[in-house]
Amino acid sequence: MDTKHSHEPPKLAIRFLEWYCNPEKLEEIEGDAYELFNLNLQEKGLSYARWKFIWHVITFFRWSNIRRRKPTYQSYTQAAMFKSYFKLGWRNLRNQKLTTFISVFGLSTAVACSLVAYLFTEQIWFKGVNQKNKNELYQIVYKVEQDEGIVTKGTIAEPAYELLNASSSKYQGLTRVWRGSNVLIHNNETYFPRTQFVDSDYMEMFSYDIQSGYSGALEDPTQVILSSEFAERLFGDSPAIGQEISLVIAEEEKFFKVAAVLEPLKDIEIFEFEVLARFDLIWSKNEDLILQDQWKKECWTFIQLKNESELANLKSTFDQIQSSQNRINLDQPYLEISTIPFTELVPMASKIDNGVIGFMGQGPIILLATIAGFILVLAIFNYVNISILMATKRLKEIGVRKVIGVSRFQLILQYLSENFLVCLGAIVFGCLIASAFFLPGFNSIAFKNLQLDLLGNWMVWAWLGALLLFLTIASGIYPAIYISSFKPITILKQKAAVGKKGWITQTLLTLQFTLAIIGIIGGLAFVQTNAQNAEREWGYDSENKIILNVPDPTKFQVLENQIQNNSKVISTAGSNSFIGNWINTNEMKVGDTEISTQFLLSDPDYLTEMGVELLTGQSLDELVPADHETSILVNETFVKESGLLYPIESIVEIDSVDHRIVGVVKDFHTIYFQSEVEPMVMKASNTKDFDHLTLSFSAGNDQEAMEEVRAIWREIFPKDLFTGQFQSQVFDGAINDARGVQNVLLVAAGLCIILAAMGLFGLVSLNLKARIKDYCVRKVYGAGTPGLAVGLVRRYLLLGSLSAVLGGGLAWYAVGGFLDSFFAFHSGVGLFPVGVSIALLFIVVLLTGAYQMIYLNKANPSVVLKSE
Repeated sequence: MDTKHSHEPPKLAIRFLEWYCNPEKLEEIEGDAYELFNLNLQEKGLSYARWKFIWHVITFFRWSNIRRRKPTYQSYTQAAMFKSYFKLGWRNLRNQKLTTFISVFGLSTAVACSLVAYLFTEQIWFKGVNQKNKNELYQIVYKVEQDEGIVTKGTIAEPAYELLNASSSKYQGLTRVWRGSNVLIHNNETYFPRTQFVDSDYMEMFSYDIQSGYSGALEDPTQVILSSEFAERLFGDSPAIGQEISLVIAEEEKFFKVAAVLEPLKDIEIFEFEVLARFDLIWSKNEDLILQDQWKKECWTFIQLKNESELANLKSTFDQIQSSQNRINLDQPYLEISTIPFTELVPMASKIDNGVIGFMGQGPIILLATIAGFILVLAIFNYVNISILMATKRLKEIGVRKVIGVSRFQLILQYLSENFLVCLGAIVFGCLIASAFFLPGFNSIAFKNLQLDLLGNWMVWAWLGALLLFLTIASGIYPAIYISSFKPITILKQKAAVGKKGWITQTLLTLQFTLAIIGIIGGLAFVQTNAQNAEREWGYDSENKIILNVPDPTKFQVLENQIQNNSKVISTAGSNSFIGNWINTNEMKVGDTEISTQFLLSDPDYLTEMGVELLTGQSLDELVPADHETSILVNETFVKESGLLYPIESIVEIDSVDHRIVGVVKDFHTIYFQSEVEPMVMKASNTKDFDHLTLSFSAGNDQEAMEEVRAIWREIFPKDLFTGQFQSQVFDGAINDARGVQNVLLVAAGLCIILAAMGLFGLVSLNLKARIKDYCVRKVYGAGTPGLAVGLVRRYLLLGSLSAVLGGGLAWYAVGGFLDSFFAFHSGVGLFPVGVSIALLFIVVLLTGAYQMIYLNKANPSVVLKSE
């Protein structure tokens, strides 16, 4: 039998309603719910009535009915409060124009440096992030056991594509990718573009914006796709679509039509190419190979799946590929075939051999991040110091606000809000500085194409937002806490002393000077090293020599004969590779000692042609031809590392054949001064091994000689790329890289000294203005202006001295270690960079003191004391 209690609505529903409902509406809503409950109880019974009551309580849960802890008007009060904070902050910034400029300029410079570092890092670490199908793409890899252990290979045998293609129902897209540098011919001019061979699914799997033409161009194997930059290079302002070009593939010239041109590729694209062509063009050449050699040819292979669960369906195909590989190619059996998600290719780059992503450029990233960090810390220190002293003009405001009941938290919030305005302005101006100055300069130095794309790159906005939050808190939290800590009674009695002897201010200023000194020393030490290396001897004669590439060694003799007939050519010599280029290495044995050495094959008179000095013994061109087969020359480093006391006539085993040393030559640099001279062995050979021809020409005819020998070369190799160069230019790439780093460091050093100078100037100016009354009283009692100025800057001279000791000591190790990692031969951190950096610091301090002395001299005690 039902009781009165059993006829009541569920208690939990009633409590939930009372918990969330607005008290002003609770009585009305609760009454309606009870009325509906009683009505349903009479008509449909207790169970239905209770269930319906719960449903009504849920449906009443609306925004308009929800309880609010505070009245709605308080949200408007908070908005008004923040609005007043921003107004007050803007007014204070306008009243402190000089210090505001110093703060915003410093932070803007730091933002610009950070943007350059971020964009450089982005184009390395965020490759492929804009691909629409990135979560559906996988690269097929395999594991193999090698001497260093189990290795993951990013490429896989090309015939695996056919087996995967047979299981087409298991995937959405499949493509092979092969990078090449094929010769392209257009209007009788040859080019050497970055060519990428892919299958027709490639353009559906990977996303590219089409500038002109259509994305399905690769369905026709006689068509190609060009990048916009390369299309402009070939055709200028003329339309590229329909134009005919030819590619030399496996020494065969094939003709194609341009069917599409892509929008400019961004630096974060995972593939960088200028020409996109069908993979069948190179695979057709491999079909003539024997089966085992076909399975030795490898390429990148990508597959597109709807979801990760479909990977299990490919296991049988992978097992079939592994079985075929291990049966046909016994030299390299697969341990396992698997896939790597496209989104993991960059993080796993160091763990994949022959992967899509190669060298990650961690050295440049660390360098740029360190420079950006230096500038950022300097700018923040500047702002913190200046903010603390700027509070001297707002002490009464702080006291009054505290007296009327403003809490410390509200004061901190106010100063952070004001600081937000400064940092927001720094972000805006930092973007402008980066776009106008820093990025163009860096691109010209590093041969990059970094751009600040605020409209098409959401990651930049994320970075700027995170940087804005960091700057607001990092540069504003301490001043806000410090300023809000003063007691109202102390402020109103004018006993509050801000920034006079604060250890935090002095510590920050000392660290700021120290970082500036380290930055200046780093830049000057690099300049000094580059200057010394510019005067360093290469160890051979590089003047009036041209190096010609020989694409086909069978035509070497024809080329040499025709070159020798030119009146400007004095002599010639052939070689396998050349001095100034990477030279093959080989393992050799001297007694029981194995040595890895550079191994140069050349004409007998090549070293004589290059002017390499013979220290002892005979040169190769002094020997009879019969002795060339087993005679070698070695350099000084080889003698040192082999431990030979009497190298002449000593035996060196090369490829199981004994060779005797007939002479020792002086060390010479085969690569630039970033690396030590390596041990080298030189042996005479014949023209079948030669891929380069070096010629000496009469002085004063550089360009004419180059044009004439190029014309001769073009007649013999009409479809190959000419890469001839002057011997004196072989190190230009490395020299330009070193100069680029030097320029980056010099800019950083300049910014360090500018920020240090501006920070010190603002600090001393505020300190002087805060204590102007004290100085004027001293003037009244007879103190001279020079004495007052000395007293003003004495503390900063002491802090500068401490910074000089700290900065010089830290730079000795930090900059010295950096130079060790970059150069095998460098000047180190000598007295010149240390002395100049310390001198610059003290000049900044003294100039700041001199300017303030002028300001102090102009101050009229009667006016100042009267106003006070």
